[in-house]
Amino acid sequence: MKSYFNTFKDLLSIANNRLFLIIQMFVSSGLNNVASLLPPVATAGIVAMVTENNFNGIWFYVFLYLVFYSIYFGTLHWNYFAYTKVADYYHLEVQKMLFEKVANNEAIFEKFSKGRIVETCSDDIRYLVDVVDCVVKASMSIVKLLIIFVIFMYYNILVATMVLVLDLLYLTLMNDNSRKCSKYYEGTRKYEDKIIDILNQMLTNLKQVKTLNLMPMLNKNLDKTRKRWSEQYKGRRSNMTIRYCLMPFIVYIGKIILYIFLAYLVINQKMTLDKLVLLISYFEMTMTCMDLMLDNLLNLSNYGVRVKRIKTILDYTPQKGIDFGDLDNDYINGSVEFKNVCYHIRNKKILDKVSFKIYPNEINAIVGHSGSGKTTIVNLLYRLGRIKSGEILIDNESIYNYSKDVYSSNVSGVYQKPFVFDMSIKENLALVDSNFKNQVEACKRVGIHDFIESLPKGYHTVIGEDNVLLSDGKKQLLVIARALLSKAEILIFDEVTSNIDSEHTSMISEVLMDLKTDHTIIMITHKPEMMKIADRVIVMNNGHVSCKGLNEQVYKRSNIYRDLQNRSFASISTIEE
Repeated sequence: MKSYFNTFKDLLSIANNRLFLIIQMFVSSGLNNVASLLPPVATAGIVAMVTENNFNGIWFYVFLYLVFYSIYFGTLHWNYFAYTKVADYYHLEVQKMLFEKVANNEAIFEKFSKGRIVETCSDDIRYLVDVVDCVVKASMSIVKLLIIFVIFMYYNILVATMVLVLDLLYLTLMNDNSRKCSKYYEGTRKYEDKIIDILNQMLTNLKQVKTLNLMPMLNKNLDKTRKRWSEQYKGRRSNMTIRYCLMPFIVYIGKIILYIFLAYLVINQKMTLDKLVLLISYFEMTMTCMDLMLDNLLNLSNYGVRVKRIKTILDYTPQKGIDFGDLDNDYINGSVEFKNVCYHIRNKKILDKVSFKIYPNEINAIVGHSGSGKTTIVNLLYRLGRIKSGEILIDNESIYNYSKDVYSSNVSGVYQKPFVFDMSIKENLALVDSNFKNQVEACKRVGIHDFIESLPKGYHTVIGEDNVLLSDGKKQLLVIARALLSKAEILIFDEVTSNIDSEHTSMISEVLMDLKTDHTIIMITHKPEMMKIADRVIVMNNGHVSCKGLNEQVYKRSNIYRDLQNRSFASISTIEE
């Protein structure tokens, strides 16, 4: 019983703002269980009237039937109402909590697989309300059984003892079985997570899986996990078979013995017929009540696994992040400066005394071979790490001094792989700015407005639906428009043309040329055609700045830069640091 209590306690610790509704579930279920004990009284009364040949007296008990069932269904309706309200709260609120936890703690994926997180956010939370429901029903079943036992005691102590022994035997056997079923259930969930995780990775890299013919080997590796899942599932089903096919047989033998004894009491005139009907009704009710309670305890064991999975994610405590300051100066000009910046990862030096200055109203390109430190610079500007020494300044102020709102509204950017949600174009843009006029202006500025207007539903077109599949180039332009809506002064473009065709590369280069008139543009690129539009260039080499300055000057002085510019496009692979 302690494990069941702990499950309920864990649930309340996750979200306890609906305690009043939970109390309503207990009260309504309790009254409903009490109401279910009343109809047998009316049945026994009718039998008594029949044995006394009193037909008119039957109508009184018929009226009682109507009253009793009105109470029964009324309390049941109340219970359903409270259940619905609690379900709505737990599903939506806990899902929101999980989403925020994952979104704000990128390191969480080092502890939990994506498969587990997806399953928990989508599947496990659906059963939280059922934990409450199971606790309520199991608790009220116990109360109901105690009331029935008192009734048996009132009529015959020996019969009450026989019923108690049968109930305790049944409860002990079934409770032990519940623990075993729960153990195997936890095992099946564990291996399901692993399979889902592989599926997510496969879908993310489906082209490579198909072109490299990886499916046979993937299936071979997955077969080991599938086999272990099968072992756990068979163990659970084996215990379920014992639970529903063998254990009830023991109870039915005891039931036959009890009925024989009751018949003996009636034949020997130690019990009237109406009392026999009443006690048989209540005994049948104890069996139904026991089955219901045990089913709820079994489900509670299974749901306990789900609650534990949710609570483990919500209780995840990452390493202390980078604190924001309290500087609320929102008048950012857009100059960026690195002063002798050193950055280490696990005692490995990534940047060593890096110094350069980036100017507003210019396209500032950061170039270099793979592993030179370009992406690390971008990550530091996004505040994804803290430098070991040196300074990173925006308008001569440390980036760590700015408040979160000011910093996030002034530093924005676009990543290598364009990412849009499966919602309408307007809704995607509204994630940053809900003003439709501003959305249109941003799309016009990046040159995608006319294309959007040509779509069947214009800005209301849902990406992926209505046979509309945007190319990576179109998606990238849409993402740039979304970044513009942030009204950030500093825009970072990290390999934004690496996966798109020459036509869209040319369009994006024109967009950047336009954007520099009122923004600070920081661009990481490996494409020669993009390097040529840069005003200033910073060349990185093994964590150092090997050369910096105006584009033409750097081209003359840097062998690395000339090599990057002169390499053919086909020989340059996508760079991910």
